[in-house]
Amino acid sequence: MSALQVTWLREVRTFRRSFTGYVPIALFLSVVGWTFVMSLRKSDGGVLQLQTIWGVSVSPWIPVLCSVLTMRLFAEERATGMIDLLLVIPMRERTLVFGKFLSALTLTVLAVSLSSLLPLVIVPWLSPALKSALHPAAFAMTGIILLLQSALWCAVGTMVSVFFRNQTMAAVASILLCGGIPLAFYAVILVWLPEFRLNATWMPLITNVYDFSTGLVSTYAIVFYLVMTGLSLFICSKTLALLRLRS
Repeated sequence: MSALQVTWLREVRTFRRSFTGYVPIALFLSVVGWTFVMSLRKSDGGVLQLQTIWGVSVSPWIPVLCSVLTMRLFAEERATGMIDLLLVIPMRERTLVFGKFLSALTLTVLAVSLSSLLPLVIVPWLSPALKSALHPAAFAMTGIILLLQSALWCAVGTMVSVFFRNQTMAAVASILLCGGIPLAFYAVILVWLPEFRLNATWMPLITNVYDFSTGLVSTYAIVFYLVMTGLSLFICSKTLALLRLRS
């Protein structure tokens, strides 16, 4: 078994044994369910398709879930001194970072997948007439953009965690970074281009969910998420390398 697999399994098992795994996912599913129902009622008689309603109900809450899941990845080990033991293990920093990142992403994907039971199973069961509104390809594309966003937020959360010793501070900083930067970017755009309000939602990245769920796949959006995810993990691994040099 490779070092990457060992790190991934270790972190997943830690999530399973602690409240930082089950409770955030349960709260995430509850909030997403409430948001989905409210959005479904609001869109009654509208033009939004079922996969779009699901996507925009899930997307705003992914940064919060990722921040909570990633807050302990390095912050806990820095607080307990376990980080010193990890740094003396003959393992590359990027392997350690990627293993921890994958553990948080695994739980996030699990939570998002469970939330898809709402539009794919529960709603058609309650209203059989809506079965004709289910388009597997459209749901798959919505799932892809949510996966890309999950990867980005998990990478950002992992990066932020390495800078803190306190888990709560790591989670708060991650939420501010994940939610604050897109909103600030959106506010700056509206100052210079007020007409942009007609073409975007309250959070810029949710626009990608609208586009992907309706078949408007953007290569630039995919590249953006992949590059920013890679950059966040790169910064995290280099910061960890600096900690190793200091120790």
